[in-house]
Amino acid sequence: MRRLWSHPEYEPLLDSWGRWQEVMLGYSDSNKDGGMFTSTWELYKAHRELHQAAQEQGVKLRLFHGRGGTVGRGGGPTHAAILAQPPGCFSGQIRITEQGEVLNWKYADPVLAEWNLELMIAASLEALTRNRDPQSEQSLRWEEAMEEMSEEAYSIYRREIADNPDVLEYFEQATPVNELDTARIGSRPSRRTRGRRLEDLRAIPWVFGWMQSRHAVPAWFGVGHALQHFANSGPGHEQLLRQIARGFPVFSELLRNVELGMAKADLGIARDYSGLVKNAALRKRVFSMLEEEFLQSRRMILRVTGQRELLARNRVLARSIRLRNPYVDPMSLIQVELLRRKQQGQQSSELEYPLGATINGIAAGLHNTG
Repeated sequence: MRRLWSHPEYEPLLDSWGRWQEVMLGYSDSNKDGGMFTSTWELYKAHRELHQAAQEQGVKLRLFHGRGGTVGRGGGPTHAAILAQPPGCFSGQIRITEQGEVLNWKYADPVLAEWNLELMIAASLEALTRNRDPQSEQSLRWEEAMEEMSEEAYSIYRREIADNPDVLEYFEQATPVNELDTARIGSRPSRRTRGRRLEDLRAIPWVFGWMQSRHAVPAWFGVGHALQHFANSGPGHEQLLRQIARGFPVFSELLRNVELGMAKADLGIARDYSGLVKNAALRKRVFSMLEEEFLQSRRMILRVTGQRELLARNRVLARSIRLRNPYVDPMSLIQVELLRRKQQGQQSSELEYPLGATINGIAAGLHNTG
């Protein structure tokens, strides 16, 4: 962008727009390719560096945040997300993607619509008026810690998820991702090409499949490992993590979003979905690996936040999930049975409607699709 803004042929265009430039930040594929922690941190740094470049070139920058409805695609509470932007890197204008199902949940009722807009305006005003303090020795140490944890989270995510051929095979059999096209609820094909690599799969079905099967992998995988590794890497590091959680908004928002994603997961039901994987050895390898990281992530989130259970500080949301799950869980079990029948060769046209119904029901109950 710095090269573009300084190009003589681009200058007249910038001037014609009053020196305003819109740049989109994409959340979905960065999460799919690098995991939750690294995606969050790299986007934060890109955000800050874009604003620095814009200031150098006399450009007024408006960022378009391509956030999905679910945590694994950049979703989560909008108010906290706006305040978690780098200090001083907000121009007063912001654009945010709202997914179709999110529009219904957040704006179909006039009272809810007004409340959501008030939250966004309040957060924007607070972010705009917040002073950009010069980086202190403490904030530099926090950023070093974030960088270290991000590298560790990225390493395990690439090794165990993105570059692990077992995971994609498990994912295609233990989730309803292949039912997206027959259910006719996606706006685009699930894959960019006919290839069978993770790179060929779009981010929406990747998150969709893991959420439907109650694994919720994109929301948490690698975070627990990174937190544990950092806490064990030096004296006082666990206390430092608690300090960063209290004082660094991007880290506290990351922890809240991971906590939310994990609260919606259910490893007991995910184990039922794993039973759809035909290769027993592969099924055991992948599920055991996912279960170990899930338990580690939950343990570390609770240690860093000082809670005894997930969402202990958000009782309203915890109660909402607790009230919805008795309705969602039976649909999950019905979906597993329908997928099993389809695997066994039962006529797919007879299963198409009930499968689509379970997909929509689970998505509505969890308030997450892809």
